[in-house]
Amino acid sequence: MGNGELELLTRANELFADTPRPASLESGLDRYAELLTRNAITDTGAGHDRYRKAVLAQRDLLLATARTDALATTMLAAAVADHARARQQTDGVVSAARADASVPPDSPLAHREAMRRRAARLRAQHAHVVSARHRARAHRAGLRRLRYRGVRRRPVGLDRLRLPNTRAGLAVRAALSRLGRPYVWGATGPDRFDCSGLTQWAYHQAGVPLSRTTYTQIHEGIPVPRSQIRPGDLVFPSTGHVQLAIGGNRVIEAPHAGATVQISPLGAHVAIRRPVP
Repeated sequence: MGNGELELLTRANELFADTPRPASLESGLDRYAELLTRNAITDTGAGHDRYRKAVLAQRDLLLATARTDALATTMLAAAVADHARARQQTDGVVSAARADASVPPDSPLAHREAMRRRAARLRAQHAHVVSARHRARAHRAGLRRLRYRGVRRRPVGLDRLRLPNTRAGLAVRAALSRLGRPYVWGATGPDRFDCSGLTQWAYHQAGVPLSRTTYTQIHEGIPVPRSQIRPGDLVFPSTGHVQLAIGGNRVIEAPHAGATVQISPLGAHVAIRRPVP
């Protein structure tokens, strides 16, 4: 085994030398939610109904926060597990190379076989690194998409949206008709969606075919600057997530596991594509 091969394989293995520890964001908020439930039942006299509704609203907000904490904890644990798996895989390739070097080839045929195994090890190590990088980016995108609910706001004025009588406008109307439907990874409707499943389904209702995934939809149509965004444009806050512009600096999206199809503000740093029928 040449020193060059061992150096390359070892450097790839050293990318995963650190041992990150699992992090937990869960803080036992459920017990406080139970306390709020009991408080809501307690009769406070005049005005109790308003008091009960306010307490229950805070309980629901607390539970939503707990669910987001749990999702973040799960994602962090998955990232740590992927890191450990990549370390084990790349370490295995280095060990195999060192074991192979202990038996030098003693014939032209053995030398040819050793060269074949060396090329296979280099390809395998490269594949391990690329796969680990892809999974790390997916985890990071998932964490960025997590949202904590704030104080409940008044419903957005959907009746005031001025949607064009075009296929893009039809796609937006179709997506808005799915508000409240649950996010399910890999789902394409009509009652469950992931992010690209929602945009594909909405445009299908308007007679416009879109490809299936975020990573292919980001190449659909034509690029559009943020200053010229229109209802129906595909909005990409990251390479792993897609939203649909609806106007008024808002988008509709299927954001992440545990959430439902919802309306969100248009981000400051986004890529935008306009499907061309």
